[in-house]
Amino acid sequence: MQFRLGSIGHVVTDASHDELRHKLAVSKIVIDRKFAGGLKGLEDYSHLYVLFLLDEAPKWSGALMVHPRGRTDVKKMGVFATRSPHRPNPIALTLVKLLSKKGRTLTVKGLDAYDGTPVLDLKPYDRRDSVPHLRVPLWWKKLERESKRARRSQETGSSKRAHRLGRFGSKTR
Repeated sequence: MQFRLGSIGHVVTDASHDELRHKLAVSKIVIDRKFAGGLKGLEDYSHLYVLFLLDEAPKWSGALMVHPRGRTDVKKMGVFATRSPHRPNPIALTLVKLLSKKGRTLTVKGLDAYDGTPVLDLKPYDRRDSVPHLRVPLWWKKLERESKRARRSQETGSSKRAHRLGRFGSKTR
C-alpha cells in the first residue's frame, strides 16, 4: 500500500550533532500557517511527541538487522527492535519538553532533529502514554548508561563554555 504524507511544519535549530544526539538542544518547531489553528490548547501540556521525517538519512538498504546505535560491539538486532534511522520508512518519534508556544512557533527541548527537518505531526503526551514497569533489553541499559555519562559530560562542557562566553556570547574579561 502506498500513501503520501505532508509536513505540518519544520525544525529550526543551530544545535550540534552531539547536542541533538544527547537531547540537550533547545529547538523551534515552526508550524505552517494553514495548520496554526491546530495548536490551540497545546500550551497546556508540558511534553509532546514530535513525529518527523528522517530526510537526511541514507536511503534504506533493505537490511533488517542492524547494530543498535551503530555500535558493532552490540550484536545485531531487528531494525524494529532499535531506534536506528536506517528503516523502511524514515520516520522518527521523539518526546520533547514544550518550553513555550508563541503564535505558530513552539520552543522545545530534547528534539533530535536537524535544522529544516520536516515535522509530520504533534501529539500531546499524557499519563495514558506512561508505562509503570518498562522492560528493555540488557544491551539497551548498557548503551543508556553510557549515553547518560556522555550527556553529563556534554552538559558540564556546555555550561562551562556558556560561563566563559558570558551573557552575550563574547568572552568575559
